[in-house]
Amino acid sequence: MWNSKKSVNLSIVVCFIFVAILTAGLFLGPWAVELWFRVYRGWSADSATMSRMITLFKACYYPSAVFAYITLYSLINLLFNIKKQEIFILANVKYLRRISWCCFAVAFITLIGGVFYIPFAAIAVAAAFVGLMLRIVKNVMQNAVEINDENQLTI
Repeated sequence: MWNSKKSVNLSIVVCFIFVAILTAGLFLGPWAVELWFRVYRGWSADSATMSRMITLFKACYYPSAVFAYITLYSLINLLFNIKKQEIFILANVKYLRRISWCCFAVAFITLIGGVFYIPFAAIAVAAAFVGLMLRIVKNVMQNAVEINDENQLTI
């Protein structure tokens, strides 16, 4: 039977899978971009356009990867706190705040990349939207922590 404990464990496993995918992207990303544009766009591997596209990919992916690692680290810590039944604590608010700022940072990076390649602009909008949603969840969590702390004092 599926329960919340299994759900948290699955989320932790998926986070570690994303760490592996992100790491693989660091090494295989430029090759994958070149392969994509050669096969699906018919670009020559030696063309100036291909070289610019790989440079753009590196300029957006590598700085974004730093924020993605910070996000995954924070998500894993948040999930371990949830697993320990430590929900309404300031550390979780801190993790949500950090994740939201990472989303905004990736949005900024990809927005700049979107000037040169339009699909990056879509990524920027999505990252900014997720950052906004996380800010709202963070604010709700922060209020819940304050209420929980007040209740602890009255008992």
